Amino acid sequence: MIDEYTYGCFKADGKEFLGDLRIKNNVAHYWEGLEGRKLKIEHINELLKEKPDVFVIGTGAGAMLEVDEEIRKFLISWKINSPNRPIAHVVKNVEAVKLINSAITEGKRVCAVLPGGC
Repeated sequence: MIDEYTYGCFKADGKEFLGDLRIKNNVAHYWEGLEGRKLKIEHINELLKEKPDVFVIGTGAGAMLEVDEEIRKFLISWKINSPNRPIAHVVKNVEAVKLINSAITEGKRVCAVLPGGC
C-alpha cells in the first residue's frame, strides 16, 4: 500500500522513498531504472513477466512522463480475466496511487512504476 504521495516522495510499507518507486507483487522498492522522462519497454519487462492482476504506470505529478508507443500498443493487447477488461492503467501519480491501493485491498497482485517527479 502507498500511504502517502507528494511530489518526489512516496511513503509505502512503512518506509519513505525519495524519487521513483516500483511496486513488484504489492511490495514497494526504489526504482533506479528511469533516466529522463521517457518510459520504454525495457524499463518494465521484469514486472510484466510477473503477470500481475493489475499493472499501473504513473506518469508523474504533472503527467510529464512519456510512455513509449511500443508500451501503449502492448498494454492495449494485454487483458485479464475477461477480454473486455484491460490489465493496465496509465494515469497521473495521484490516480495511480488510488488504483494501486484499491487493487491491493481487493487482494489483487499489483506491479507498478511511478516517477517521483515529472
